[in-house]
Amino acid sequence: MAAAAFTGFCLSVTASAAQEPSAQIPYISDFTNPGVPVQVEKDQIKEFEELISPFTHAISLHGRDGIAYVSQNGRFILRGVIFDTWNGETIQTMDQLRDTKKTLNLSELGLKDEDIDPLFYGNGPRKVTVFVDPLCPFCGQLFDEILSSPSYAQDYTFKILTVPFLGDDSTKAVTAISCATNREEALRALMTKDRRWMHTQAAPESCNPEPIMQRTILSQMLGVTGVPYIIGAEGGIARGMPADLRTFLASN
Repeated sequence: MAAAAFTGFCLSVTASAAQEPSAQIPYISDFTNPGVPVQVEKDQIKEFEELISPFTHAISLHGRDGIAYVSQNGRFILRGVIFDTWNGETIQTMDQLRDTKKTLNLSELGLKDEDIDPLFYGNGPRKVTVFVDPLCPFCGQLFDEILSSPSYAQDYTFKILTVPFLGDDSTKAVTAISCATNREEALRALMTKDRRWMHTQAAPESCNPEPIMQRTILSQMLGVTGVPYIIGAEGGIARGMPADLRTFLASN
């Protein structure tokens, strides 16, 4: 936690849910649903082969345009262009590649709210997505700031995705919030850090755990290694609590 104090976010210590082989996100790609019949179209995946040494670094070469990609052990170099399916862009320069690490267009993922079951705060025109753990202290700081001024709710709509990043207690808290029949009460408990409420709520037998699984998988797909993880209205990313939340939201 001492290291987290310098970065302003809580690190993940467990992600076992995302390791389940049956945990697939149906709306990301037909490839993740091999048992579902689909109409085969051009550019759909025909076959694949897992790479033992994945390409982990991008480089530029003297005397050559574009980018090359180097495998982890240095054996393979791949030259050409790559297509960012999440942002809908062809990447041809290092600057473009660096930009993809700073921004994220969630609309390109085809996300459906009913699949990930978020909580919402505010009704402003600018849409912000936030990954949080209910027990993360820096997430608590984020909520304190959001609740400190009515202008946040007027200017922004926060889509809040709870994920269990900090162990078993977090899993219980996320389950209590996700399975609550009174959504306003659950949102209040989350944003006011009411741990007693989170730990005393019994999940009904009819509660569907799938959205929790989907959110956890989604967070790993996006490379979320700590919370809060904020995606601004323009796609800008904050890994941790920004030094100035209002400035970040206004410019990202």
